[in-house]
Amino acid sequence: MAPRRSDAPEEPEVSEEPEAAPMQEEPARSKRVDKRLASSRPQSMSEEEAAHAWEQVLQMQAHNKTWKGNIQSLNRGGVVVSVHGLRGFIPLSRLSPDRLRAIDRQEDQEGMPIWGKVVQVNVPKRDLILSETATMVEQLADRLQAGDVVDGVVTKLADFGAFVSIRSPDDGQMHGAVGLIHISELSWSRVTNIESIVQPGSEVQCKLIEIDVQQGRIKLSLKQMEGDPLKENLDQLLPLTDSGVRVVPASLPSAVEDICSALMEEEGVDAVDIGRQVEEKRAVSQDLELWMSKEAVQDGHNLVVRTGRLVQEIHVTTQMPGASMKEAVQRVLRKMV
Repeated sequence: MAPRRSDAPEEPEVSEEPEAAPMQEEPARSKRVDKRLASSRPQSMSEEEAAHAWEQVLQMQAHNKTWKGNIQSLNRGGVVVSVHGLRGFIPLSRLSPDRLRAIDRQEDQEGMPIWGKVVQVNVPKRDLILSETATMVEQLADRLQAGDVVDGVVTKLADFGAFVSIRSPDDGQMHGAVGLIHISELSWSRVTNIESIVQPGSEVQCKLIEIDVQQGRIKLSLKQMEGDPLKENLDQLLPLTDSGVRVVPASLPSAVEDICSALMEEEGVDAVDIGRQVEEKRAVSQDLELWMSKEAVQDGHNLVVRTGRLVQEIHVTTQMPGASMKEAVQRVLRKMV
């Protein structure tokens, strides 16, 4: 479905930066570990209390438990919370869109209730990172699965893709969870300018690729809402005329002629004939492509050449089995490089 503009208000920008993988290992029950835990304790906690608090946090992360509490304070990077007496932090990139809008409107968030998942723990550095969006992703994971189609609004563009605020599958309202369409999933064609495909405010329908509840991330695809042109069968790609007669082109690109000549040099090839030719509306790739069609023929194999927007059928008369023909195709392609 083609993206369309929406009148929905633009959300505050949400940064997305690489993060260290969360620690999954639980600390060993030893005096050495307890000493390490105690060395990172807040001054108001005893060594034993600090050790127990960090172990509880690690258990929460290992078992993907949801934490519930209140916002202690805000700073330029996010919000500060208290988890089992330890200082936790939820960065802006992991706050819900509603929360970000409230912060952008300068609404007082101190003391407000908040839920989160523990996503990163580094005991020696006293790093305790949580994610509010991860709880929303978990809610969606109960309703959706890979392959489902979701509606949403593009909220932000980045060099690596587009962020989409997902609508609830129940009522169509903004759910709060945000997914990413990676640049490689925007189009079957090579994308050099993301804004030529989608813009902030664009309404989109995407296919859900993956929900990672642990990291609170949703992967979406726009291109998978359309069929892969390379996987279309020959009749769809090169339809016959109404009379059933193959359309033979008057001229051929030099690349196609080179492929025909190379095929004739292959042992076991009796003849090479030109078949149907079409020009696609869009260029899937600028690279020269050659593959075998699944179309069954009695005296050989049908091949398809794509160069830019031009798609050309080639019929090879041969007694070679399919496996041998595939090897011949690979040899021909190597000659074309």
